[in-house]
Amino acid sequence: MIVSLILAHAINLPFPQELQEPEALPAGSVARLNEQLVSRSDYLDFLYLRFGKRAIEEYLGELLLAEEAAEYGISVSAEEVATIVKQREDAARANPRPDSFDDELKRNGQNLAMYRAAASSEIRKELLLNRLVIMTRVITDQRLEQAFEIKYGAGGRRMKVRHIVIMPNVLRAEKLRAGVKPNDINLEELHSKAEQIAADIKTELDAGGDFASTAALKSHDRVTKDRGGELLNYNGRLYGPSFYDTIANLELNKTSKVIKTGAGYHVAQVVERSITKLDDVRAELSKEILASEATWQEKNALLQALRGKAKVQVW
Repeated sequence: MIVSLILAHAINLPFPQELQEPEALPAGSVARLNEQLVSRSDYLDFLYLRFGKRAIEEYLGELLLAEEAAEYGISVSAEEVATIVKQREDAARANPRPDSFDDELKRNGQNLAMYRAAASSEIRKELLLNRLVIMTRVITDQRLEQAFEIKYGAGGRRMKVRHIVIMPNVLRAEKLRAGVKPNDINLEELHSKAEQIAADIKTELDAGGDFASTAALKSHDRVTKDRGGELLNYNGRLYGPSFYDTIANLELNKTSKVIKTGAGYHVAQVVERSITKLDDVRAELSKEILASEATWQEKNALLQALRGKAKVQVW
């Protein structure tokens, strides 16, 4: 009986203000501050003063992109965009962080609908831009020569190179881990020690030591040591001219002298050489260039070109 009376009384009590459903905002308003309404136009004025014309210029760029893509018959389906948005949202939710994904959205002044709408817009723009770059890409002689050099080396001369490097910086880190104070470390002594270790490795290899196993055991290059010291796609530039000049005419499978570079002290071998002519691979390279992913340089250049030929007037 008492419980029923309490419930009956509670039903007639007004809800606390924070639990009451807020009154809908009038059309054209974006917020209510106490009794004052904040209009959409006032808010837009605030954004303009704070951020200038950057946002409208970005928006105009997206309109130009959509217009150009339509001319080439390029489209992006809503299903495709939604799939990528979901993948990004799932990844964001799975990422360990102090706050939950939803709490982080709230802290940034967003809700889930706003996040999905913004992500959809950005993804659609990226997909259109990638496809437009690929469809309108032109292969210049410079682009072809660059691709040729990357794949086949300068002048079409490609070398399969492997190395073992001893780095003074690694020796310094070892001393620091051992408790030596930074000011007590002599850098000249470290360089001398690194050079001597490299010289000892050369002596060991010249006496018949196995290069791959020695690289795995002693090289400071974490990227190459577990693949026998091989420098994948070596194009003559890595480690600078002193390294290249030493190995350019090195006899196959012979160990080089100790080479000093900015990275440290190397011993190297050339295990294979090949010469390729551009004319022999021109068609193949052209297909690869046309099918390759759009680079940020290409995307930026395309957007700049669209803006450059458009007639734009901004208040």
